[in-house]
Amino acid sequence: MSGIGVGTAQAAGTTRPGNTAQVQTRAEATLTAVEVTFYTTYDNKDHDTKVFTSVTDHTNKTIGTLGEHFGDDEFSDGDADGPYALSLTEPATWSSMRDGRLRIRIEPNGNDTWKLNVRSTLFFSDGTRRHADQDNLAPSQRNRQVDVPIA
Repeated sequence: MSGIGVGTAQAAGTTRPGNTAQVQTRAEATLTAVEVTFYTTYDNKDHDTKVFTSVTDHTNKTIGTLGEHFGDDEFSDGDADGPYALSLTEPATWSSMRDGRLRIRIEPNGNDTWKLNVRSTLFFSDGTRRHADQDNLAPSQRNRQVDVPIA
């Protein structure tokens, strides 16, 4: 399944912040949207492996989750899947997301190793962004969860 353009922040009913001047400081800027894209490298995600994706703040509190678990979708070698919009469940600010994490957890049916690169963007009310990007991830039946630091 190729999900390019599916589930973007605009489709989820949220808007990306513009470049208009804001009165608030960067530390106070509120999180308005989170998008994630998965880039499968050379070992696919099996069609029956579920994926759970969330973003946490610096206290490890869950701020947003991806509602889709992809349990019926294979992410084939070389595919880019996303961007997908996470649903924000808690308020967060620029400063509270420092040292936060993008968490990817899989639930395989039997054996599965999924080798991927991930790109995620956090959008804030003042027009700024943070990223959680990492290459060479390999969640598997033995190591089901990977955490990517938010820069």
